[in-house]
Amino acid sequence: MQFSNNIQRPQVAKFQVRLRNLMRLIPIRSQPVAAAMLCLLMLTALATATPAHPISVTETHIFVTQHSARARIQLFAEDLLLFHELEPNDDGVVPADELRCGLREHGDFLKKRVTLRDEKGELIPSRVTDVIPFEIPDEGILEEDLMLYQATYELEFTFAAPPEFLTFQQDITDDNFIIPSEMKVAIHQTGTGNTIAGTLLPGGAVTHRFDWETPLDVEASDAEFESWLEKQRQDTLGITSYSSVYSFIYMEPGEVRHELLIPLASLATILPMEQADPAFLDVEEQEAVRDRIREWLGDGNPAKINGATAPVEFSRIDFYGLSLRDFAQQAKAQRVSLASGRVGIILRYLPAADFVSDIELTWDTFHSSLRKIRSVVMPWNGRVDRFEFSRFKQPEDNVFCWTADSSTLPTPTEPVRSVLPEQPRMRIPVLTCVFTLCAVLSPAVTRRRWPVSVVCCVLAVACWPVGGATVPHPFRSGKVPEQEAGLIVEQLHLGTYQALEYGMERRVYAALDQVVDGELLEVLYLQLRQDLAVKDQGGAVARVRSVEFIDGEYLDRQPDHLAWPGFRYRNTWTVSGTVEHWGHVHERRNRFSAILDVEPRDGFWKITGMQIDEKENLAGSTQLREF
Repeated sequence: MQFSNNIQRPQVAKFQVRLRNLMRLIPIRSQPVAAAMLCLLMLTALATATPAHPISVTETHIFVTQHSARARIQLFAEDLLLFHELEPNDDGVVPADELRCGLREHGDFLKKRVTLRDEKGELIPSRVTDVIPFEIPDEGILEEDLMLYQATYELEFTFAAPPEFLTFQQDITDDNFIIPSEMKVAIHQTGTGNTIAGTLLPGGAVTHRFDWETPLDVEASDAEFESWLEKQRQDTLGITSYSSVYSFIYMEPGEVRHELLIPLASLATILPMEQADPAFLDVEEQEAVRDRIREWLGDGNPAKINGATAPVEFSRIDFYGLSLRDFAQQAKAQRVSLASGRVGIILRYLPAADFVSDIELTWDTFHSSLRKIRSVVMPWNGRVDRFEFSRFKQPEDNVFCWTADSSTLPTPTEPVRSVLPEQPRMRIPVLTCVFTLCAVLSPAVTRRRWPVSVVCCVLAVACWPVGGATVPHPFRSGKVPEQEAGLIVEQLHLGTYQALEYGMERRVYAALDQVVDGELLEVLYLQLRQDLAVKDQGGAVARVRSVEFIDGEYLDRQPDHLAWPGFRYRNTWTVSGTVEHWGHVHERRNRFSAILDVEPRDGFWKITGMQIDEKENLAGSTQLREF
C-alpha cells in the first residue's frame, strides 16, 4: 500500500443506518422486495452523490523519541456510530449515554486497529494515555451532526532502544465495508525537522527510518536538508521508500534483466498467500508464494531480443526484511513481516544468438495496487534513462524499446594467428658416423689393422652426402622472442575474459575455443567463473570491466611436451569485475599470478595449460548508481 494521498469517498454507513430505520416501517412480508429496491436507490445515490468523505476519516500525528512513540488520533464522533453499533432513535438522535459508552470502548478499538511494529515486524504494545472527548449534550446529537464533533485519543508505544525502523499500520475498517477508512498520518522525529506525511487506507502501512546519530536539525537550511537527504539515500543505497515498487531494466551484452522490488503488503493484494500468522510470511510458506509469482509473471510480459521472442527465466525470488539495505545481496531465508517486508524478483531474458542489439520489453500485468511501474533503464554502455509502464496507457505504449549502438558492442573473441619461423634443424650423416666408428675400432679387433681402417675411412667419406638424418638443432632453439611472447599471452588472456561476455554457456565455450585448447576448455571456464563469482551476490559472476597486466616473465626452461615453438610464460595480472542489481554496483578486484603453456594449434596460438600460483583478493567496494 503506497503512502500517498487518496481521493475522498462518500459515506456508506449513513445509508446502512437509514436502511435499518426504513425497514422498521415496512411489513415483514414485504421487507425482501423493499430492501432490494431501497438498496438499488441507495447505490444510485452513491454513484451520483458528490464525494464528501470516506466511511471514516481520522487524522494522526505520531511523535517519536528514542524510547517511545505517541500517536495522537483525532476522529469524528461519527466513528462511534459506525464501529460500536450505536443506534439513533426514531428522531435520528444518538442518545448521550450511547455516545459516552462509545467513547469508552473506542480506546480499546484503536489499540487493536492502529498498530506499530518494530524492525522485525513484531507488534509493539500500546496503551491509551489520554482522551480528549467532545462535549455531549444531554439530549444527544443528531446523526447528521456527528461530523461536527471531534475527539482525540493518545496511544503510547514504548521500546527499550532507539528504533531504526518503525512500521505504522491502520485497519480501522475491514473487508465488510464497501468504502474504506482513510487516515491522514504525519510522523515526526521529535527534536528534528524529520517529518513525513501522507494518507493510509485499511491494511496500509508506512515504514519510516530514523536517524538518531545525525538527525536533521529543525532549523536546517535548504542546503543542509539536501545534504541530509543524500546521506539517507546513500545509507539505504537508493531504496528510500518502503512502500513503493522499484523497477530496474538492465541491458547487458549477453542478457536483459528486469529487476523488481515489490512490498509484500502490495503483493498480498494481488496474489493469495497461505499464512499461519496473518502478519508474517514464514520460510516454509515462501516457496508457495514463489510458485505463484512464477505463474503470475511467467505467462505475460513478453520480450523480444534481436527480433526473436526470448523466454523468461526467474534467476532470483528473494524475501527481504527491513534490516537488509543492499538488495543486491543474496537474502538469507527468514520470516518476514507482511507490513514491511519486500520481495525481490529478477526476470532474465537471453538472446538466441550473438549479443543483445535491440529489445522490445512488454509489461501487461497490472492490478489496482500495481497501476504503474516506473523503471530505471540501465544500458551496459550508455545513458541511464527512465520508462513508465501504466495501466492507463494503450497496450502498444507499454512496450519498452531500445537499440544498441553497434560501436559499443563487445568485440568478438578473435583467434591469434601463429606465423611460425622455420625450425632450426641439424643433419646427422649416419653412415659416415658408422664407418668412422669402424675405422677407429678396427685396429683393436682385426689383425689387418691398417687396411681395414683405410677402407672404413674411404667409405665414411663416400657416404657423407647420403644416408643422413635431420633432427632439431640442439643449440639453436628458434624460440619466440620474449617481447612477442608477452603480446601473445596478453591477447590470448584478454580473449578468455571477453568470452564471458556471451552470457550463455554454449556461446562462452564457443568463444573460449578460439583462444584455449579443447582439453583445457572446461577447466578454464570453471576457473574463470569461480574467480569472478561474488559470494554475497548469490554466486553471480561479475562482468569484467578491466584486465591489467602487471608483469610477465618468459621461462627459458620449456617442458618437452610443448609443441615447437610453444613456450611457458609466467603472467601477473589484475582483473576488475562488477555485479549490479537494483542500482547497487559491487566491484571486486583480484590479482593473480600463473604459469601459462602456449602452443600453436592448426595455425593459431592457444593456451594449453594454466597453473595459478597466487591469488589475492583486493579491496572491493559497493557504490550507488546515479539515477
